[in-house]
Amino acid sequence: MPEKVVLYQDTYGNTYEVEVPVTSNVNPEEIRDKLSLPSYIDLNYFPMKTALVTLWAAQNAPELHKHHPAAYEKRICDKPINVLLFGGAAVKIHCEHANGSHQLARSMKDTDYIVPKKQGNEFYKLLLGMERAFGTCYKSFKTKSDAIFNAMRQGNRYRIRTINGVTKDGTPTTTVLDLFCDSISLRHKIDIKDEFNRPKENLHTIGLENLILTKAQFIMDFPKADIETLRKHNNEYRILNYPHYASDRLVLGMEEKDVKDVCTIFLDHLLGNGNDEISANKMRESLERDKKLALTVTLNLRNIAERPETLKKWMTKNEISTVVDRIQSLLKVLPKIDKKWDKPWWNTAVETPKIA
Repeated sequence: MPEKVVLYQDTYGNTYEVEVPVTSNVNPEEIRDKLSLPSYIDLNYFPMKTALVTLWAAQNAPELHKHHPAAYEKRICDKPINVLLFGGAAVKIHCEHANGSHQLARSMKDTDYIVPKKQGNEFYKLLLGMERAFGTCYKSFKTKSDAIFNAMRQGNRYRIRTINGVTKDGTPTTTVLDLFCDSISLRHKIDIKDEFNRPKENLHTIGLENLILTKAQFIMDFPKADIETLRKHNNEYRILNYPHYASDRLVLGMEEKDVKDVCTIFLDHLLGNGNDEISANKMRESLERDKKLALTVTLNLRNIAERPETLKKWMTKNEISTVVDRIQSLLKVLPKIDKKWDKPWWNTAVETPKIA
C-alpha cells in the first residue's frame, strides 16, 4: 500500500500530505523539445523538470480540462497562460555552464515565475491541479497563510507551496513559490510587460538583459562597525565602492548565488543584438528610465569586474577574463549616475537576508 508523508503542517493545525514514492506521468525530455529549449538543460535536477512541465502546461492551459478532467473540471482559461521564468531556473535555460557539474552551476531554493496580472489567478489554479494531471511530484498546495498573503496583495503577487525535490530515501521536500505579476518589485521595480510578447525568442524567460537587472538589483546597507562579521562569513567581496553613503554604514551588493548567475550569463553570451546575445542598448534604455536602479546595477557589475580574485573559486583564468571584459564593455554603454545618495535609494520594505 502507498505510504503518505506529511509535507507541511501549518500553525492552524492543517496537514498537507502526499503519497510516496511521488509519481510523474509525463516525459520531461519530450516537453523540453516541444518547448524548443536547449538539450543541455539538466532534467535530472528536480526543479528544472517541474519548471518545464509547468511552462508546457501553461501553454496548453485552454485544453487541459479535455485531457485531464479529474484535475480540471472546466476550462481554466480561453488562451494560453503567458508565464515566464526568471531567477536561477531562467539562467539554467540560457546558460550551459549553469547546468551539470560546472563550478558555476548552483542549487535553487525555489523557482520564480511571472505572469500578466490578468492571468495570475488562472496560473494559480493551474498549479493547484498539476498533481492530478501530471503526477504527484508536481504537487502544489495553498495554506491558510498563503491565502491571507494572496488576498493582501490584491492580484499583484501570489504565494503557494510546492514540492522542490526528493531526498535519497524518497522523502519529498517543499519550498515556498512566489508568483509575480507584471513587474518584479524587490529592491527596485523591474517592469517586464514587453517580454510577454516574445516568450519563444527569450526561451520562455524574461530575457538576458532583464535577468541581469533582476540579479544586479540587490543591495543593502550594513553597520561599518560590524565589518568583522562580514570577514567571518567571507562576505567582504560584497562591499561596494560607494564613498558618498553615510559614513557609519557600508553598502553591500549581490549574494554569492547572484554573482555566480551573472558571471554565467556573461560567460555564455556575447554582447550584441541577436536573440542569444546581451543587448547593451536595451539595458541602457531600461536604466535611463530609472536612475536609482541604474546606480545599483552599475555598482554591482563594477564590483564583479574589479574583484577577479573572488571569481577564482568558480572559473578558470580565461573564463574570468571573458566575463570581466564583457562586463567592462557593457559598463561603457550604461548610463553614468552623477546624483549622490547618503541614505538608501532602494526599497527597504523587503526581506533582507542575514549575514550568517
